[in-house]
Amino acid sequence: MDELRQQLFQFTKENPFNKMMNLEVTELKPGESCIEITVNTNHLNPRGKLHGGVISALADTAMGVAIRTLGKAGVTVNLNTNFIAPGNPGDRVVARGKVVHEGSTLISAECTLTRGEDILARSTGVWFIVQDTN
Repeated sequence: MDELRQQLFQFTKENPFNKMMNLEVTELKPGESCIEITVNTNHLNPRGKLHGGVISALADTAMGVAIRTLGKAGVTVNLNTNFIAPGNPGDRVVARGKVVHEGSTLISAECTLTRGEDILARSTGVWFIVQDTN
């Protein structure tokens, strides 16, 4: 996992979308990932709150990286996000992605996004496996 872990940290750090979003991978375990952002003005909707698209993208990325910790790569075929509480400028938002089912062609994952103890959103998704390096 150590070599894969280093590759994943580098992969997510160099990804143009992740750079634009200022995403930071803070934890990796087999089938799990933790990605964080500090909400800035680029992440806000017209009402001055954390944009739902940013929340969904953060969840999608956290779950996708969790899948990559298993030596697989996939494309999202379904993503569902339930928005629970708003995020604000300056908030540190943590997205914890976790694989919940691993099939031969599809993987299911879930993600909880928090600000401290507050849950901002919960997401689930399904990925089609396009690469298996195991």
